[in-house]
Amino acid sequence: MFTHIIIVIHIPHALIKFIVLFLLGTLLIQAVSCNAAGGKSANELAAEQTLQAIYAEETAQAEKVAPEAEAPASPKAPLLMPGEPPEPERTLEDADSSIRAYENRAVSGDKFLDSLYERPFTSQEMIYQPDLDIYTVDFASDDDFFYFTITLNGMNPDEWGLNGLYGVEFDRTKTGRGDLIVWAEDIQSDWSMENVSAYMDSDSDVGGPKPIVADAGFSGGGYDTQIDLEEDKVAFARISPDDPEAVQIAVSRSLLENPAEFLWGAWADNGLRDVTMFDYNDTMGPGAAGSPINTDADYPLKALYNLDNTCRLPYGFEQMGASYPGMCISQAPATEPASGGGCTPYCIRYYLVRPGCAEWGCR
Repeated sequence: MFTHIIIVIHIPHALIKFIVLFLLGTLLIQAVSCNAAGGKSANELAAEQTLQAIYAEETAQAEKVAPEAEAPASPKAPLLMPGEPPEPERTLEDADSSIRAYENRAVSGDKFLDSLYERPFTSQEMIYQPDLDIYTVDFASDDDFFYFTITLNGMNPDEWGLNGLYGVEFDRTKTGRGDLIVWAEDIQSDWSMENVSAYMDSDSDVGGPKPIVADAGFSGGGYDTQIDLEEDKVAFARISPDDPEAVQIAVSRSLLENPAEFLWGAWADNGLRDVTMFDYNDTMGPGAAGSPINTDADYPLKALYNLDNTCRLPYGFEQMGASYPGMCISQAPATEPASGGGCTPYCIRYYLVRPGCAEWGCR
């Protein structure tokens, strides 16, 4: 007497198919033996039919086309698009390194210990990079966007274009510690979000223990979180239609969470290009960074090169001296040196918020 025991288990289809094929092979061998011995019994025929039915079902399942993997959710289309920037509300004037570029040096504007860089030169050779030398930055705004027009001193001499990373850094806490930065590169002629990125600092360690001031040896994460640009939280960039040497960046008010006040400054970077290292002067000392000033002991530039940034101007409140770390300083114009003795006076740097020259030099 035969006792039939049926066990129901859940196993993968691939394993079921293997078992079925194995059993069918065994059955065929038995069938050949039975035929040789005089035929199959009724139980054996029933078992064979059952296995064939199972095999047919498994084969049909295997031949079905697997469903396509669910596509990842695409970013939500922007709800806002920038228009033409209004007339500038403020213009930030940066130090001009083109004045002595032929001598492979900057004349002013670089204060490494205060996170202020005037370094549009290559490392060691000090070859001037005009597309990294910020000349002015215009600021304007409308109901939806803040607009920044970063005008450079020229095109890249080797690849003829604006080849750096260009950006705007925001300090909404007015502590000197940047908390959001927008970068753009490979910029197109029309407003586009392509190659535009925004980063925030999730643990407030940009700038180290003392924002702006160098804290050599501090190991932080800088801007460690990229922000998804979508719906009304967006940023765009384009080459200015009025000037091929100017980058325009539009940052939506919503991306900045509609602040009433903030400080802002501009960047041009084709050296380290790493926002996780901000602030740069916390990751190395002045000797390792080098200097663009040829009278400094650390001249020439070394690890920190192809870089320019600006001091920060306020939005939403009046500028009163150097009220906050990193803020542009307003003070009386400098005294023009006397002519003669081989000196032809010229203005190296103008003040930002009042007429007059901040720094004079001699030609």
